[in-house]
Amino acid sequence: MSLGRGEVRRFWAELVGPEATPVDHALTVATTVAGAVVAPLVARRNDAGRAGAVAACLLAVDLSGGAYVNNTRACARWYERPGQGEADHLTFAALHVHPAVVAWIDRGIGRRVPGVTWAAAHYAYLMGSTAVIRRFPARRRPLGVALTVGGLALDAALGPSARAPWFAWTYYPKLLLGHAAAALWSDEDLRAPLS
Repeated sequence: MSLGRGEVRRFWAELVGPEATPVDHALTVATTVAGAVVAPLVARRNDAGRAGAVAACLLAVDLSGGAYVNNTRACARWYERPGQGEADHLTFAALHVHPAVVAWIDRGIGRRVPGVTWAAAHYAYLMGSTAVIRRFPARRRPLGVALTVGGLALDAALGPSARAPWFAWTYYPKLLLGHAAAALWSDEDLRAPLS
């Protein structure tokens, strides 16, 4: 099954937000490509096998571009549009099982915290934080910032990934600061009619 040009454009518009500017498009692509190039190099330099480097690349494609684009006005407005509710945000967060993949990439490395516990802590923190942000929409901006910082502190306390040390620095800004909270944008920005 092949996708036509219209389907690809529609998919892209729903990914970055239909109001994305040319700069948004260019920076989304640039940050995605940068992650795709750098992540496997870092993984290989830290003794990851080929499969681990490929997994790091795939995670970085999602997270590095996502950390940028989910914090743009266009994307924030798209995911906060009428009809998008708490369940949509929780489902989006739930799909991001990336900590389990990072724990797999780091397998065989002695750590302070076992990989399963490390992954479960990150995932539980993401889901709990997303639920809190969505439960208190009037406080979404300070909660988004505070809980993103908390995720980075959690990563430091658990011990960052050896083969994907960039993980927390893209995971939490993408999913908490950006998607769950739209913390960089005022309510007026988010509520203005889509153009």
